[in-house]
This record gives sequence, C-alpha cells and structure tokens, in this order.
Amino acid sequence: MMRRITVAGLLGFSLLFAACDDEGPSDECEAGTGTGTLQLTVTGLPGSLPANVQVLGGGGTQIVNGTQTLELTTGTYTLGPPSVVAAPHPLFRTAYRPDGSIPPICIEKGKRSEATVTFAPVPSSGKLWTSNGSGGNTAPLLGFSAEVLGSSGSPAATVAAATGGAEGSAFDREGNLWVVGGTAGDPPVIMYASSTLGSSGPKTATVTLSGGPLEGGFPRARALAFDPTGNLWVSVGFNNKIVKYNQAQLPGGGSPTPPVEFTQDSQGPSGLAFDREGNLWVALSGADKVGRYNASRLSASSTAAPDFVIEARTPPPVIGNLSAPTGLAFDASGNLWVSFNGTLARLTPADQSGSGTATITPAVQITLSVSALPDGLVFDESGNLWFAHSAGKFGRLNASQLTSSGTKDPDIVISSPDVGYSGWFSFYPAPANLPLYHRLP
Repeated sequence: MMRRITVAGLLGFSLLFAACDDEGPSDECEAGTGTGTLQLTVTGLPGSLPANVQVLGGGGTQIVNGTQTLELTTGTYTLGPPSVVAAPHPLFRTAYRPDGSIPPICIEKGKRSEATVTFAPVPSSGKLWTSNGSGGNTAPLLGFSAEVLGSSGSPAATVAAATGGAEGSAFDREGNLWVVGGTAGDPPVIMYASSTLGSSGPKTATVTLSGGPLEGGFPRARALAFDPTGNLWVSVGFNNKIVKYNQAQLPGGGSPTPPVEFTQDSQGPSGLAFDREGNLWVALSGADKVGRYNASRLSASSTAAPDFVIEARTPPPVIGNLSAPTGLAFDASGNLWVSFNGTLARLTPADQSGSGTATITPAVQITLSVSALPDGLVFDESGNLWFAHSAGKFGRLNASQLTSSGTKDPDIVISSPDVGYSGWFSFYPAPANLPLYHRLP
C-alpha cells in the first residue's frame, strides 16, 4: 500500500511524503546502506525563478532549484531552512516563501519517496508602502503594487490598510512592517505581520513597543531602522533620543528597557540609516545637521556627540545652511541622500569619511519643484528615488536625474485618490546592493 502524510502551512506550503513500500515506511530510518530516490516537486514560482530548496541529510546538502528526481544515500533528510526568493522586477520585487512544519523524509534503499514544496507570494512584497496622513482618512498605510507605478497616473491603492496610524517605517527580514504610531492614541511603535498586508481593511497590531524613552511627549517615535544584525533603532524627536531594542526583545513587545540610548539635547533626531560598515547615520533636524555614530559606539549608551557631524551648505554665489534634514537613504554606490527643506543633497563616501565637525557643500543638490517636504526616501531596484510630492501625490526621480544639480520635476507622479499626504516609504524585499537589513539577493 501507499502511505501519505500531508502538512499544510500558513502561506501555502505543503509537503507530501510517500514511501513506496507495501508495508509502509519503516519505523527506523537506516543510514548509509545504499541509495534511494526522492522525487521533489516545486510549484508556485513564476517562470524559471530558482527555488533554492535545501535538501539536508547524511549524504550532504543539495540545492534544488526546481522539480527534480534525486538519488540520495539512505537516511533521514529534511527540507530547509525555508527559503525566500524574489522574482526580478525593475521597481519592487515580489518575494516567495514556503511556510509550515516540514516532517523529515526517510530515504530507504531501492525505494522512492515524494515531496512537494509549494511557494506563495509574501503578502507585503511587490509593493511600495507609504504612510498616509490627512484629516479624516481611514487608511493611514497604503501599498501600491509595482505594476501600477511604472508610469504617471491615478491608481487606487492596491492595499488600503486601516491601521491605528503609521509614520516612519521599516521592514524586517521576514517582510513584517514596523511603523511609528501616527497619533497620540497609538502605541509608539507597531508591527503589522506580513500575512496581514495582502488585502485592504482593518489591521490589528501583532507587536507593539511602548514605555520608557518612547513616552512623555508627542510626536514620540519619529523614524525606524534595523541594523545589520536585526536590532531595531528608533529616533524619538521630542526627548532628543535614539534608542536601540535588541532583536531578542522584539517578538514579545511590551515595554522593554532599551539596552542603548543616545541623548542629544535640542538635536531633534529624525531619519535613520545604516551604511555598509554598520555605522548609524541620523538626521539631526533640530540642529540642521547630519551625524554619524561609528559602529564601535553602538553597544553602549552615551550623551557624547556623534563621531562625525556634517553641516551642509548651498553652493556659491549664495551660500547658506541646508535646514531641517529628515529622510536618509543610501544608494548602490554608497552615497548618502538627505532630504532637507525642499532640497535633496548627495553626500559621497568621501564626504562621509571625516570626524569631528565639517561644513560640506554637496556636489549634487536637487531642488524639488513640489510643495511637500519629503520625509522618507527609498531607492528601488533600478536606482530611482521615491519621495512625497504634494497633497494627494508622490513621485520619483529616475536614476539619470540624480547625477546633477538643479530644479527638477519627478519623471513619474502618482496622484492617487487614496493619498492624503504621503510621508515615509518602505518596500520589501530591498535590493541586494543596498545596505538594508531586509535585502535579498
């Protein structure tokens, strides 16, 4: 007879085990007594996207990228760890992942086993997400599918999420979206599970963070960023703090004590970004400066100034300080882009390499011909830069527009009826060439 065991997972993962033995599979799986075969079937992936399924066992580890029959040394094998793979796209990729409990597979001498792995899209992927603030809007978090963002237009949001509020945002490696509570009635930091972001409607927080340095004024938290090891950093403008929550503290939420706090009086920290070396950059909006905390500083609390502080200037003939920096984003070449008061400025790796305090005139300064003051900045897969435009709109500058200074119009403008005022942007997965925790190859 044929014995079959099926396990179904949350995102459509299933594993079918069948041992071809009239008496069913044996109770003990003997190793190293010969070979058997495993028919591995992979479904759910578009085109020829490699599955990157790992088959691990006594015969070693094999990477299987599609449906295949394997000859394996006898013994017990497992499939995993579950892989996340992303389909190519010029703007925002869709990630696919298997999920669920995977029982072991016994390969017996001269016998055939079968397993089927079904992938499904990660619901939060393949979209550009923006905070959405205005009057009585009922969807403070909007997701726009990559398919509607290739040209200017007025598409409805693909996902209109009725959250308690959403401002600064960052994705973790699993595709869960962490946001700043947008109103005084919201928790300061909120996580919405990836599985909830595939459709519109009310959303319930999976994890919230509150208490301690996040409380005592409003706005509380301002921006979020994950460091290279998955710790979450939060800027808190009203009390001039930047705080770190260890990765192990995040699943439980609540009011954990941050192991690290940086305090800078009257600096008004806003946007956060990590470079390839793990240094933390912060927009010091209240001081009209940008600061860098070296990676070696990030394990202990401090009230000392950042290791390097940049005061950006406009070019001659009229020289003045660029004011109120908010959003930060690194491009694929390691340049740090900063949104000042209506101006985007590029700080090259050479500009970033100093210590102490420096006054720098960025070689590329782009004046935006828009009425909004961009908060969050994100680069897509093709190196285009997305930002808030004006009431009801957001847009992008394409990569070629970022090579020179001047007053520039976005090459794509999205004027969606769902947008009140866009603000902070995020998407999952991040491009492999950017220094972001949620990047994928």
